[in-house]
Amino acid sequence: MSKKCQICGKTYQKGKLVSRGIGNRVTRRTTSRNSVNLRVKRFDINGSKVKIILCSSCLKRLKKDEKELAKILEEEKIKPVKSSVEINS
Repeated sequence: MSKKCQICGKTYQKGKLVSRGIGNRVTRRTTSRNSVNLRVKRFDINGSKVKIILCSSCLKRLKKDEKELAKILEEEKIKPVKSSVEINS
């Protein structure tokens, strides 16, 4: 499993840990990697279930889009064909 979001391409962030010695002098810098908050979710795309690796921000956006779509369909009183959100990647 790759550590990369399949929707937005978000990966790890690189940074420095700066230790401060006596008198707040910088004694050394250590490289650190902060990993992305990834989730594996199943989606129904064209009748087949597919596992997609996505970050939590993309998952949040998909949930919001699904709620907005349901609200619009409710206002217009149109029945949806499928209840799941289709992703074209």
